[in-house]
Amino acid sequence: MSDVEFAVEKMAHGIPLLELSKVAKSYMLGDTLVEALRGVSFKVPGGGIIALMGPSGSGKSTILNLLGALDKPSTGQVLVKGRDISTLATDEQAGFRNSTIGFVFQNFNLVPVLTTFENVILPAQLGGRSDKADYASRAVELLEKVGLGKQIHQSVNRLSGGQMQRVAIARALINKPEIVLADEPTANLDHDTAEKVLLILRDLCLQEKTTVLIATHDHEVLPYCHRIITLHDGKLYRDEFRI
Repeated sequence: MSDVEFAVEKMAHGIPLLELSKVAKSYMLGDTLVEALRGVSFKVPGGGIIALMGPSGSGKSTILNLLGALDKPSTGQVLVKGRDISTLATDEQAGFRNSTIGFVFQNFNLVPVLTTFENVILPAQLGGRSDKADYASRAVELLEKVGLGKQIHQSVNRLSGGQMQRVAIARALINKPEIVLADEPTANLDHDTAEKVLLILRDLCLQEKTTVLIATHDHEVLPYCHRIITLHDGKLYRDEFRI
């Protein structure tokens, strides 16, 4: 049984890692009410790479923000392993993000004055981990896996865009998260570099048994994904598995 077939079977037995249940999100933009999500429901059993596909304004990034406990729904539930994370207190949300979620951003969000190594270990330090030798060793291992073993002590502001995104992937995985949320991770990369980054992200996350959600409007991302959830105008338009 393949990873995706196993994921489908788990879904059928109702054991999701992630679940959105009738989630709506609205906010005021000036005098205008914006309905970013309008009753979206889906389950992610765990494992695999899922694309959240759709044009700008379809609700992709809003879903990532909700799953990362960076925002709360207006109505509905956002569940991780059965727990509604929108009910967490502020300090609990921070702990949840640090231990369970890894983030990969379109603009990399690296600290330019730090080295590649220092950027990768930053989530471990901010989380107050005391096992410095362990996470330092893991950072070196991750940087070697993303092809930056020779740039460990190089300042990130001297790296190319593709190299910066590889540092961001290593940083997202430093705390061994169960979930990686990637928001348009290839948007600022050329075709060949984007392909290399997607291969690294796919292979590393499969090795780490990490569930990945990629928000994108780039159709070239789709061959790397096991499932495609298409959004349109804040609603779920299509949900398809690729087995």
